[in-house]
Amino acid sequence: MQTIRSINLQKNLGDVLRTADVETVLVTNRDQPRAVVMSAEEFIRLKTAAGEPVPNEVRKSSPTLHRRIADPLGYDTRDPGYVEQTASDALDGKHADEIAREIDKAMRRWRLR
Repeated sequence: MQTIRSINLQKNLGDVLRTADVETVLVTNRDQPRAVVMSAEEFIRLKTAAGEPVPNEVRKSSPTLHRRIADPLGYDTRDPGYVEQTASDALDGKHADEIAREIDKAMRRWRLR
């Protein structure tokens, strides 16, 4: 769980919301817990598990634009260290076929092939 001081919340709100998609964020005020920020999905899960009604305002009508897509090679893209692991694996020749397919898909999407 990440922690942020309430005084820094406004200028770092985007980062806090992105982090809340992955894990809860504790907001402190004068080193005391003040609030917890979590994704709507986690809130719905907790309310449902507790047998409590989920407010309609929390239910999504359309997908979130910054939703993470699962990595086709199975890397955990929430961890920035995956970039180093991906590069290392590519240099070692791991996942060569999958990488070639991903490159081909990207090139076609950008109309370079």
